[in-house]
Amino acid sequence: MEHMRGGSGTRRARLNARRRRRNERYGRFLGLTALGTLLPGSGLIAAGKRRLGTFILFLLGFALVIALAVVALVPQSELASYAGDRQMLFVIGAGLAITAVIWLAIAIGSHRSLEPDGLPPGRRLGGALVVIVAASLVVSPMAVGSRYAFTQRDLIGAISGGHSNTTPDIDEADPWADKPRLNVLFLGGDAGEGREGLRPDTQIVASIDTETGATTMISLPRNLGNVPFPEGTPLHDIYPDGFTGEGDELEWMLNAVYRNVPEAHPEIFEGVENKGADANKWAVEGALGIDIDYFMLVDLAGFQSVVEALGGITLDVPRDIPIGNKTLPNGECSEPRGYVKAGENRHLDGAEALWFARSRCPGDDYERMARQRCVMDAIVAKADPTTLVSRYQKLASTAGEIITTDVPEGMFPALISLMLKVKDGSLKSLTLDRDFFASMGTTSSDPDYDALHERIDEILSTDSSKSTPDEDDTAPDDTTEAGEQASTDAASGDQPESDAVDESSQYVPASDEADEDSDGSDAGSEDESGGSSEDDDEGEEADPDQPVDAGEVC
Repeated sequence: MEHMRGGSGTRRARLNARRRRRNERYGRFLGLTALGTLLPGSGLIAAGKRRLGTFILFLLGFALVIALAVVALVPQSELASYAGDRQMLFVIGAGLAITAVIWLAIAIGSHRSLEPDGLPPGRRLGGALVVIVAASLVVSPMAVGSRYAFTQRDLIGAISGGHSNTTPDIDEADPWADKPRLNVLFLGGDAGEGREGLRPDTQIVASIDTETGATTMISLPRNLGNVPFPEGTPLHDIYPDGFTGEGDELEWMLNAVYRNVPEAHPEIFEGVENKGADANKWAVEGALGIDIDYFMLVDLAGFQSVVEALGGITLDVPRDIPIGNKTLPNGECSEPRGYVKAGENRHLDGAEALWFARSRCPGDDYERMARQRCVMDAIVAKADPTTLVSRYQKLASTAGEIITTDVPEGMFPALISLMLKVKDGSLKSLTLDRDFFASMGTTSSDPDYDALHERIDEILSTDSSKSTPDEDDTAPDDTTEAGEQASTDAASGDQPESDAVDESSQYVPASDEADEDSDGSDAGSEDESGGSSEDDDEGEEADPDQPVDAGEVC
């Protein structure tokens, strides 16, 4: 009996020892499988396929050295420009996808080479799970990167401009060589149900110093009158005395150019992809006396989606801003359905940001223009690399639906590189409001355009000289008083000249348009006063014709 017990104990010990060896081999197999998946070639070397494994490791090391050299030696701006190069995006997207497939194939081959014979199904499944988990750490980012590259490529193709009469002839290889400033016209308008065509009530020119990225934003009032067209353009021959004529004066304002001019003279815009924008660019060129290189039109019906895609924006709300109300025929405001509550550093979602930029009653066009610039500033601040990467897919999808531009496909790399400078450069704001025109002895309905051209040229020339890196910039402009003046004007609630505009020129939902802005009682009052009584009560000297830091406005 004792002999039998001794034999049984020996067999049990041998079985336990064999089980421990199998477990050790299985654990080694799992470890080497994980290593072979994360470091291609190492698993094959462990499996005895040294030549193949060493060759794969050499290729991996060589590729890593090349990648590090590119990151270290190629300027950041050039790397960023690849995000606008459709050919490069195809190479990157396809390269990442192919690399991911090859990486996964090597991982599976290593796993099969390392797998011990006779493994039960459960343990074989365990090895496969190790490959899946380890591969996901490497292959998944490659797959996401490839998807982003192709999405960006599709986005550029979708929004890049077609034929235009107004885009400049620029050498895409060195676009800023002979171009010290780039002027981009941002248009924002509604074209919803109940509206006759689109009227871009928001018109802001971003004048960018191509050397430093310093930017001056010039906001134009929608009720700018008698707008001249530049000499040498076909519209100047048709409207030698400016955009004016018989009938409703609302149909001869700046925001009516987009719709009315192409309708009246379609022969001029034959083959042009965005006829209204071309006409609008000529009008703004004539108004400011500067070349407008490109435009970007944002449909405000989708603006809310952009802010939502960014995860909201943060800005200061100076007072409770009504949501969903309108101006009644008696000049009073209808009851809002809610408010964007006042407060500092308020986080606004898409709907709140839309109404912060759109709401007019109580208030006027100029206050709204200031709020719109604050929204643009907040969007620029929110568009940091982390946010763009984490929310890119949603942002790209939204942008492709609501943005229209005439920027040629080949200019996107240079523009994206320039945007890095804009992000780090100074941002100033100039509003062509009541006080601006009053300082020149004119009004927005009938400006002195020669004087306006001189003033704009002086402002942009001064900003360019002050933003030059070699200049001593120890004495910056004092913009505080101008900023306070802008805030005072916003709080005064005065209506701008010719503010009795029809519903087709308002930033309001279709359901709210019927009686919008019927109060035009102050159409001529601003001409005589040159400003509100609150401005006089301030008792401070202001420079309404000087640009101020965007932060002062907001």
